[in-house]
Amino acid sequence: MISNEMEAILVTVGLLGAIILLVYKYLSWHHGVFKAVGLDGPKPNIFLGNFPSAITGKQPVVYDVDEVYSKYKNTHKAIGVFMTRNPQILILDPGLAQKIMVTNFGKFRGNVAADLIYNRKEDKIAAGSPFFTSDESWKAKRLHVVGGLKQSKLSMAYPIWKGCAKKLAKYLENRTANGNAIIETKNLGFCFTSNVLGEFLWGIETNAFAKSNEPNTFLEMSQKWLQYIAQSVTVYFKLLPVPWLRRFAQPRLFPLATDRFFTQLTKDALEWREKDESSQNRVDFLNYLRQLQEKKNLTLDDMVGCMLTTTLDGFETSATVLFHTIFYLAHHPQYQEKLRMEILANLEEDGSVSYQKLCALPYLNQCVNESIRLISVVSFYARISTEPTELEVGQGLVIPIKVGQVVSVPVFSFHHNPDHFPKPYEFNPDRFNNEAHLDLMKRGIFMPFGNGPRICAGMHLGLVEVKTCLVEIFKAYRVNCCAKTIPEKRPESPTFIMGIDGEFWLEYERL
Repeated sequence: MISNEMEAILVTVGLLGAIILLVYKYLSWHHGVFKAVGLDGPKPNIFLGNFPSAITGKQPVVYDVDEVYSKYKNTHKAIGVFMTRNPQILILDPGLAQKIMVTNFGKFRGNVAADLIYNRKEDKIAAGSPFFTSDESWKAKRLHVVGGLKQSKLSMAYPIWKGCAKKLAKYLENRTANGNAIIETKNLGFCFTSNVLGEFLWGIETNAFAKSNEPNTFLEMSQKWLQYIAQSVTVYFKLLPVPWLRRFAQPRLFPLATDRFFTQLTKDALEWREKDESSQNRVDFLNYLRQLQEKKNLTLDDMVGCMLTTTLDGFETSATVLFHTIFYLAHHPQYQEKLRMEILANLEEDGSVSYQKLCALPYLNQCVNESIRLISVVSFYARISTEPTELEVGQGLVIPIKVGQVVSVPVFSFHHNPDHFPKPYEFNPDRFNNEAHLDLMKRGIFMPFGNGPRICAGMHLGLVEVKTCLVEIFKAYRVNCCAKTIPEKRPESPTFIMGIDGEFWLEYERL
């Protein structure tokens, strides 16, 4: 007979075995989903899926994706992969990506970023952003933002940018009054974009340059807000296998403190605008929202959501493109000199470049496009199918797509494919000669701002910020590398916004 002790051991072992089996089934039951429809792909790790860095943080997950992309890109248009235990279709063919994001957008309207919000009632400011929305309301929310960022409105508001450029010029003059100055250029970029957004969105002076040595509440809260979002994204990926734990680990996408800060800032700005008659004809985003509020009955939360959506496009992402472009041009003085000659040849009598010329200067466009390509600020786009459809994935294979299927476009890999961009980790603006970016965008190879109806709403805003600052700097200064300048290296930012990690110390030489 089996003793009670032995019986207890056998029961315990049996229970443990059953638990292990259940966990295994939970983690792997869907691994055959792609084989069932004939779609190839790499075998996933039972715990980590195909992109282990999403959990381990060993390297930016885009490099895990790029390894898979490089293995299959020449033989497949799409493959089945797993982000931890979540199945996704990874698009390897730019033409197919173009069809999903543009031609067949109606079938893939959903946005994975919407899943970052755990509780929409509690996280109501984040829920008001079209970027984090997948339901039918996203279109109306997006129109609220886009309407205030049209090229015609930015052109009329361009004096705000020119005024911010003058403040930058004054700051640099003071720093170089006694000769060349070594300046940390990442902070310079953040100061400029925060200055522009403060004035354009809320109509306030942030004093980012005038009081650069003092604590700056607006700048600090903007950075705190983005750091929290980056942390939320990291937690989201790490908890994909056990999503219910997000309630305890990080239930909010936007921190409550910044929600309160930007809500109060918007409320104060609106009240001040009502009192100050001289500013009621000012062409800026705040007056646009005031007019929209009357037409669409926007709530204060709606307006704050519009403000922060625009901040998402115009603060860190724009600053990242800006300071990387300066960094790369410092490392490549031959390109910098070519850009300077173009700028000087197009200056107006007041020392600025007109809005129309700013948007059209060919070599300035090349430098900015190459910087965006090289760092690929937004490294991938993910869409969710909202209607049943089919996808032609090459070799005569057509696979069914169910509602809720995630389809990912590895933009970083497209931008660093040596078949399209020889020596892809080298900065070379000449690869975009003769408006080559237009053809590359049509073919889905170059997606600096995404594509289709969900293309970046703040695209024009960000470009005007970046280009205005570049013109102001390079018309009057030569930016050089110095002993403290870090070397060029592949982008390995610790946040979800790609870029080169570390401080950018550069020498500014007044001409």
